Amino acid sequence: MIEIPTPIPHKNIGVAVIWNHSGQILIDKRRREGLLGGLWEFPGGKLEEGETIEECIRREILEELAIDVEVGEHLITIDHTYTHFRVTLNVFHCRHFAGEPQAIECDEIRWVSLDEIDQFPFPVANIQIIEALRGEI
Repeated sequence: MIEIPTPIPHKNIGVAVIWNHSGQILIDKRRREGLLGGLWEFPGGKLEEGETIEECIRREILEELAIDVEVGEHLITIDHTYTHFRVTLNVFHCRHFAGEPQAIECDEIRWVSLDEIDQFPFPVANIQIIEALRGEI
């Protein structure tokens, strides 16, 4: 009997590269106990049914960081496969315009310049976002 492989779950993720008025980017540190724990990332989350990527990003950023962002232009779309699931990262430039960022769903948040970003360990899929920000893709 031939076994048909079960397709691995796929998650569509809205990702925000949030810029402040000083040209810095907001990054957050994933909780230690979770998947990819302790690594830094660009904030965002899973697309809910019936919502656009832009709506997803605004909702997730409000829930995770308690700030309002204006979603701007698309930066890059990345497909990445982990062992047990696949993700599509839909990355958009965003502008912080209201609220003081709070670490609600993460261990730490930090405003960094693009020059400083290499000091922080990111998951593999996020490296392409950094390269796109630098114009290397």
